[in-house]
Amino acid sequence: MITHLHGSLARMDVTGPLVEVDVAGVRYEVLVPLFLWGELQGLAGEAELDGETAGPSVGLHIHYSATTNQPVPVLVGFLRRAERDFFRKFITVEGIGPAKAVKAMNVSVSTIARAIEQEDRPALTKLPGIGARGADKIIAHLRGKVVAEAAMADSAITQPVDASRLEQRRVVADAIETIVALGYPRSEARRWVEEAHDADPTGTVESLTLAVLRGRDSRQ
Repeated sequence: MITHLHGSLARMDVTGPLVEVDVAGVRYEVLVPLFLWGELQGLAGEAELDGETAGPSVGLHIHYSATTNQPVPVLVGFLRRAERDFFRKFITVEGIGPAKAVKAMNVSVSTIARAIEQEDRPALTKLPGIGARGADKIIAHLRGKVVAEAAMADSAITQPVDASRLEQRRVVADAIETIVALGYPRSEARRWVEEAHDADPTGTVESLTLAVLRGRDSRQ
């Protein structure tokens, strides 16, 4: 069983949400909860994660899952061991499997654990895919079992992470890399793409790139 991966961050896809980790030339696809996305983006920095070249070093505590009904192994990664330990408790709740748990965890572990211990049903109901009935099951099954996690010093994200905003940040980053690949300086490419994004906040990589190139043509 895989319990930890240490390698190079090769790719990030917020729509998963997942990352690819390159370990000695072998790529592992790992699901990661959205509350970790900001930290992973900070780790990636300005690196171009195109899936072809190795990026910055990353270590992930892994929950490995494979069942008769789901024979393809599913890897779920966390930056801290305690987060993985909480996840393993979380998926013991009836109706919450690994994939559903990953989607639900868009706030930090300490935030979810406090809601459980305080029987904060409305807070749990707001977790994606949980609902009122799911919140009741979580409290009934886990209250009293996640006291340590409730006091945990983690990323302390209390507000839901907005996947659409993260996706737009990825679009902007990809558009910048596209402009840089065409031979323009990175500092100018960043400014041009951000200006294009301000004018069209829902733009795609292609539309932002085209807007920048049209802007360059009009100035020549």
